Amino acid sequence: MTTLKKSLYGITIALSVMSLSSSPIWAASSNSGDLSAEERTELQQAAGITCDTSKSDACTAGNVESGDFYNVRIYGSCINAPYYGRINDKSITLRKGVATTGTDGKTEGTLAPNQLVCIKAVAQVNVTDTEYYVMALPMDYGPECKDEELCKKPQPLPKEHQSTMAKCQNDSQKGYAGCPQGWVFASEMEAYSNGLSFPQ
Repeated sequence: MTTLKKSLYGITIALSVMSLSSSPIWAASSNSGDLSAEERTELQQAAGITCDTSKSDACTAGNVESGDFYNVRIYGSCINAPYYGRINDKSITLRKGVATTGTDGKTEGTLAPNQLVCIKAVAQVNVTDTEYYVMALPMDYGPECKDEELCKKPQPLPKEHQSTMAKCQNDSQKGYAGCPQGWVFASEMEAYSNGLSFPQ
């Protein structure tokens, strides 16, 4: 049964890469206008983001009353205008909330080293990116999967990370379904503001 699951997972990854490779470059967008009202509300609730009702781009995360908070920028859809990034060479923990005083430290699981992600929001101090709210993507894992290029031959995830990604898959309606999301420190990953390319 374990072998079958791994095989199916490998097939899913391969199909995912094939669907992405129809275009050589995927550029990031800082415009969240392509998010539907429902998608934006879901993101705000999941990430603990609060936005000014009269000015949707004025968003924060953390404890505003105590002054322990970040300004937040929401990015576009991971389907229409993805902002890609990749976890560094160490596995990392996805956090439910930004790192502020008094946070409960709840997590959403761990991601493997070099895991490809889509950046959905960024928490900033002044203009410095401090934390990213990311969603792991169901493709492109392997020792040669680094930097801004997708893998030619993605590999199955290590066993210790398979449970976190077990339900993550392509979805014909939403683009992706069941993919883990959470906050990570900017120092734990690389953001690809110039987009993502597929090796020729």
